[in-house]
Amino acid sequence: MTYFLTTLSTAASMVAIAAALNWTIDPAGLYRPTTFGQQYAKALIQSEHGLIQPDSMDEREYKSELAKFAANYDCVVIGSSHVMQIGSERKHRSFPSCKSILNLGVSGAAIEDHITLTWLALSSGKPRKLIFGIDPWTFAYEKDERWKVRFADSYLAAQSAIGDSPQEAASSNRWSSLVSAEYTSRSIGLLSKGTLKPKIELAQNVDEDVGGKFPIILQDGSNVYSSEYITSTMAAKVPIGGTPYKTTGVVNDFRAVTAFIALLKWVKSQGVQPVLLMTPYHQNVWLVEASPNVKAMIPTEKIVREIGLDLGVAVIGSYRPDVVNCRSGEFYDFMHATASCLAKMTATPAN
Repeated sequence: MTYFLTTLSTAASMVAIAAALNWTIDPAGLYRPTTFGQQYAKALIQSEHGLIQPDSMDEREYKSELAKFAANYDCVVIGSSHVMQIGSERKHRSFPSCKSILNLGVSGAAIEDHITLTWLALSSGKPRKLIFGIDPWTFAYEKDERWKVRFADSYLAAQSAIGDSPQEAASSNRWSSLVSAEYTSRSIGLLSKGTLKPKIELAQNVDEDVGGKFPIILQDGSNVYSSEYITSTMAAKVPIGGTPYKTTGVVNDFRAVTAFIALLKWVKSQGVQPVLLMTPYHQNVWLVEASPNVKAMIPTEKIVREIGLDLGVAVIGSYRPDVVNCRSGEFYDFMHATASCLAKMTATPAN
């Protein structure tokens, strides 16, 4: 009994310490108003070589602020980390037909992110094109929880605007972040560096294929990994079949497919041209047909192409690297293509 009470008391104390730490430092500004995202977005657009990416920054915070500048760009890209190497201010420039690009990609983007960021962007203005990076998990709900922290309210407003049947009210995990391991890690990271808030730091011009000391967000919203990350990932062996990432469980839910079609129709009704983009996975992934990744990609690509035909929407790229002529050396890992690979996808490949 004494052991049980001691263990319970210790656990409660650790939770209380984590909550106090996260409340005090609050790296993403969840509990007190902050204008950091707005300041970062404005400074980013005005920068010459981009900004250093703060360790603790909530991507969705500053990307939602960047969305307000959508009308100033010819093309806007929405998607996951798979599209973060796409931009117009890069060594390997993407989509020459786009005079300028704004990249609103966020890590692990779910369909909820697509819907919310699209609504935020078009509420502020009208770019000529919206390029959607479609992942093998895009047509399914609840594939990522991070959108709930920043977009819970905006998501429901977006659904209402596009005429989609609202899903169950999104419950924000804003308060659960007080005791989450991920948020605590971010707080400890800031504390260990002797700063309680992320900073806005101008980046130096670097060779994007090599990277610099720190990861960089370029002025178009695309990213450049650090040299350490590039060196380590490019040297690592890509596992045969890849590692399952959001491809287990439900994919291609009919409700989500229907919702995405409604989103595309709404985009077209706003006078904006939607484009569907599929970025390739490494050759080694395709060596195992029974892998969760391949089993998800094959039907998803078929659905994407069917949607493109039905709605008259351009489809660019493929999950298959051979279709888009990307070499095995043009990947950071099993599912992230380099900018040189992504720059090759300028036309719809043959079915």
